Amino acid sequence: MSFLILIHELSDINQKMICQRKPIIASLLSVIPGLGQIYNGELGKAVLFLMLDLLVPIVFGLTGLLTKFYGYVVLAVFSICFILYRVIDGFLAAKKLNSYQLKPFNKLHIYLAYVAVIVVFRMIWDFSDFSGVQTYNIPTPSMQPTLQPGDRIAADLNYYNHNHIEAGDIVVFNSPQGGVWTFRVIGIPRDSIEIKDGKVIVNNILIETMPTKEYIADGVEAIEYEEKIHPNKTIKTLRYKEKRDDNTLSYGKMKVPDDEYFLMGDNRDNALDSRFIGTVKKEDILGRVVYSYWGNTVERININFLNK
Repeated sequence: MSFLILIHELSDINQKMICQRKPIIASLLSVIPGLGQIYNGELGKAVLFLMLDLLVPIVFGLTGLLTKFYGYVVLAVFSICFILYRVIDGFLAAKKLNSYQLKPFNKLHIYLAYVAVIVVFRMIWDFSDFSGVQTYNIPTPSMQPTLQPGDRIAADLNYYNHNHIEAGDIVVFNSPQGGVWTFRVIGIPRDSIEIKDGKVIVNNILIETMPTKEYIADGVEAIEYEEKIHPNKTIKTLRYKEKRDDNTLSYGKMKVPDDEYFLMGDNRDNALDSRFIGTVKKEDILGRVVYSYWGNTVERININFLNK
């Protein structure tokens, strides 16, 4: 009699461990890599999906694909398709499970712990350490017309591991004022720099300038110029029609120290650059701006700044 009672109790427990999987819940949980699969009892698939979500971007970075706009696009498309695949997979798998035996990990606190681990990991994990690419938003007009407020750019953090910093490069750097800024290299170590009446003189040679068109910068009338930084590099700069600050028009002759660089904004009358903050140390230069991946207009997408 006691044995029959035990069997009956075990049967009741077993019935409680059987639960139908809900496809909608499974698909929603699948937005988080692997969670929907854990819900469906597919632990191996959950681990696979999580590893793919983490490793594919690293592979793109290590191969240098993310330093190209097309690489960024391919990764973005893959990420979207992968999310859709997980959602559909979670939905279809749950739909097949009419009678599902709950696993030890099918508990709410396990799901919450899984999500918490992923969130914390992404907070402390610096993807740029593996990818060699970091993205930034341009908030100010100091680099107009080359960079516009609202541009979202990618910088190659490994570029200067195998290339020299050259005049004309657009770089991202740790500003002494705090934060990461973006300016253009005008003077390299041991160059002499002087500014007279708004015109830049490098190594006693006046940089050639030629006005090209009128420009409106943040509601202010300006003139766009072409400047020949060196024989193989021509850039575009802005100067306001009305003089705004005498400090932007002149700068006493100085020699750029070793391992330091003189940086300027392309918007010459509206940039808090080396004329005000001094030269920037090589160790503070993080990388070179390579392309834009987003902007306020379609024309601001996929601009190659290596040629700007």
